[in-house]
Amino acid sequence: MINLQLLFVLVFGLLLFPGINYAGAHENLNSGDETIGNYEVQMATDPEIPSGNQPFKLITRVLNHQSASNLLNSLNTQISEVEHFRMGIRIYYNDQLVGTIPVQRVNGGEWSSSYVFHESGNHIVNVDLYDFGPNGKTLTYTFNVSVLNVFGPMFQYIISAGGIGCFVILGWILITRKKVRPKH
Repeated sequence: MINLQLLFVLVFGLLLFPGINYAGAHENLNSGDETIGNYEVQMATDPEIPSGNQPFKLITRVLNHQSASNLLNSLNTQISEVEHFRMGIRIYYNDQLVGTIPVQRVNGGEWSSSYVFHESGNHIVNVDLYDFGPNGKTLTYTFNVSVLNVFGPMFQYIISAGGIGCFVILGWILITRKKVRPKH
């Protein structure tokens, strides 16, 4: 009987193993990547959720997916950072251009810049990579960046209301406890 239960647990565990051996990290709200051709652009914000009228870092990384040399190595794609590139950024809010980061030459595969959004909501960020496309054309990568103002005065009001509520409940407990005395 015990051997049958042990066998059942072992088989059940082996069946579940492929489902539980995969773990994935939490992807940030304002991070993502887009691939066009052999190039991939990754973008993230620091902090994860920028606030309106507060500076934050806009981080961009450019990768090159070099194709394999033959059919046998077709699954072995080499990924490396692009060492030198020219890029510019255009930022839209409600289909209106609200900001740009001028075209500049970047040495190394990663670049970051400080920026300030003045409106809360969804912003569209277009990253233009110059001389990357066929015949030297510009490749444009599009990202959504959400800007929230959730931790403004509302956060302070919630904390204050929680503290006041705690003292009211404690006071009520003390007052009602004094009125009710044991009859011994």
